[in-house]
Amino acid sequence: MDYNLYVRHSGGFERPGKASAFADRTYDAFRAAFDKQYQGKRIPLELGFHFTLMNDGAYWNALERFAGEVCVKSDVECISFRDYVSRQDAGQKQPSVGG
Repeated sequence: MDYNLYVRHSGGFERPGKASAFADRTYDAFRAAFDKQYQGKRIPLELGFHFTLMNDGAYWNALERFAGEVCVKSDVECISFRDYVSRQDAGQKQPSVGG
């Protein structure tokens, strides 16, 4: 969750001068979590966001960088949580290939 990262990084106070470092740390965390699942059991990775510009947009920027790299992979599908739940409710099998 972006707010959790905001509090962890800056104690819940804006630190725009450190936005680049916070974005890099966030991206690294997202990428490590993704790589662990991508190379392992392929359990869906969920990222929660408020889509606000905390710490000068650090978390938004990290998400855009991360999504731009992984959501274009032919064997990865990036969907909203709403769509995921709808599929589960409808009993639809998750696709094995996305993009």
